[in-house]
Amino acid sequence: MYSFDQLQDAVRSCTSYDLIQRFSDADDIDEYVMIDPFGDQDGDPFYDLDDVIYYVTGNDQVNKYLQGSY
Repeated sequence: MYSFDQLQDAVRSCTSYDLIQRFSDADDIDEYVMIDPFGDQDGDPFYDLDDVIYYVTGNDQVNKYLQGSY
């Protein structure tokens, strides 16, 4: 539905958080992580982009931004 770049742009534009994608050597997979304004990881990593979409679209501003009506 949305690409990682679209989600990252929406999170950065509408919140004080960042969304990053990184490779987990321990699990040998990509993971997605929310970073708080202080540069710390907020919560557990996401391992599926659909889970990220579900999480970030729970924010009304992010959801509207992604739908193009912000």
